[in-house]
Amino acid sequence: MPRLLGDKIRVWLAITAQIMVTVALLWPAPDWPQTDVPMADKWAHLLVFSVLFYLWAQALSVKNQIRRLSVKLVIALIFYGTIIEVIQDSWSISRTGDFMDVLANTVGILLGLIVFNIKEKLSF
Repeated sequence: MPRLLGDKIRVWLAITAQIMVTVALLWPAPDWPQTDVPMADKWAHLLVFSVLFYLWAQALSVKNQIRRLSVKLVIALIFYGTIIEVIQDSWSISRTGDFMDVLANTVGILLGLIVFNIKEKLSF
């Protein structure tokens, strides 16, 4: 199945998303309004890291190498999410690192992997 977006556009989209996520996670924390959604912050982490995995998987996917790529991408993004939390905890005045954020990031990455694999199986 032909790709709707060119390979270069996919790579730039993933890079742009990665930069935006990095800035958002390291920027001084705003005073968010209270929400009735339980663990809204964790759901946000899960969603962001799902999308991040999916964008990178789309940008880097090569037929017959998807499994190896997926493992490397999962490891790289878990490492990235963990490092972000360490930086928040040690260098940020208004943010703190949180193991539950790392866990939400990891679940999000795995969700992105599942969605990507389903999409790949449905593509001929």
